[in-house]
Amino acid sequence: MDFEKKIKTRMYLMIFYIVIGAAMWFITIFNEQISDTLSACGIALVAAGAVQLGRCVYLLKNPDKLREREVSETDERNIMLMEKARSLSFAVYIILAAIAVIVLFAMNLTTAGSIVAYSVCGFCLIYWICYMIVKRKY
Repeated sequence: MDFEKKIKTRMYLMIFYIVIGAAMWFITIFNEQISDTLSACGIALVAAGAVQLGRCVYLLKNPDKLREREVSETDERNIMLMEKARSLSFAVYIILAAIAVIVLFAMNLTTAGSIVAYSVCGFCLIYWICYMIVKRKY
C-alpha cells in the first residue's frame, strides 16, 4: 500500500474518532442522568483524534517527514517491537481483567463483574476472528 494512502486512511479514522467522541459528549450534555465518565471519554476521543489528525496533515504537507516516518514504520525491528508489544498488552489485559472479575464477584459486585467478564469474552472473540482472517490471508 502506498504510504501516503495509508496516512490518508488514518486521517479518516481520526475523523471517525472525533465524530464518535463528539457524539458521546453531546449525549451527556442533553441527558443529565448519564455519567460524566462518558463526557470525559468523549472529550478525550475528540482531543486524541484531533492531535493525530494534525500529525497526519503535517506529514502529508512535509515530504521529508513523510519519508522519514515511512522508513520508521517499515523497519523490520520496529515492526517486530510493535507486534511483541501488542501481544504482551493483550496477555496482560486478559490476566488483569480476569483478576478484576474475581475481585468484583468476591466483593459481591456481580453486575460490574459480569460486564468485565463479557468484555474479556468479547475481546477474545474478536482476537479469534482476527486470527482466523490473518491465518487465511497468510
